[in-house]
Amino acid sequence: MHSHQDISELARIIEALLFVSGDPVSHKKLAAITKKDETTVVQACTELERMLEIRGLRILTKDNHVSLVTAPHYASYIEELIKAELWGDMSKAALETLTIIAYRHPISRPEIDYIRGVNSAFTLRNLLTRGLVERIHIKQDVRTYHYRPTVDFMKFLGLASFADLPEYETYRQELEAHTIAPQA
Repeated sequence: MHSHQDISELARIIEALLFVSGDPVSHKKLAAITKKDETTVVQACTELERMLEIRGLRILTKDNHVSLVTAPHYASYIEELIKAELWGDMSKAALETLTIIAYRHPISRPEIDYIRGVNSAFTLRNLLTRGLVERIHIKQDVRTYHYRPTVDFMKFLGLASFADLPEYETYRQELEAHTIAPQA
C-alpha cells in the first residue's frame, strides 16, 4: 500500500514526463520509467487528474495511454496562440528544427531534441500542420516516428533535390557526426 504522499509524488513525476514527452505515454512505459507497478501508475494518474482540476491542464487517458492536454475552458486563448504560431512568421525554433530535418532526414524526435537541446514536440506539430515535414516509420526503428521534409517544403524553397540546399553534404555529415541515436 502506498501512502498518499508517495502517490502525489509519483503524480508529479508523471506530470513532468508527460510534459516533456508531448505524446501519449503508455501506463506500461510510465511504470518501467518510474519503477512502479502499473496499478500504482494508474492511481497516480488519477491523483494527477484530481490535482489538475483547478489548473489549465488535464489528463487524457485512451487505450492505456496517458497524455497531458489543455483544459477545454482555455481553448480560445490557445487557439489565438496556435494561430499566431502556425500562420505567422516562423519562429527561430521552427527554422532551426526545419533545417535539422532538411539536412539530416529521416530523423527521430529524440535526435532532434538532442541536437537542439530542448523539447521539439510543439515545433514539430507546427511544421507538420504547415505541411513542411511529415512523420514516417522506418523499418530499422519502428518504436518512434521519424521526420522528413515534404514535397511542399521542396516547392516552397524551389529545390529539385536536397543536394540543392547550401552546402548540403557538409552540413549533413556534420549533423550525422554529432547525432547519437537516443532511445525513444
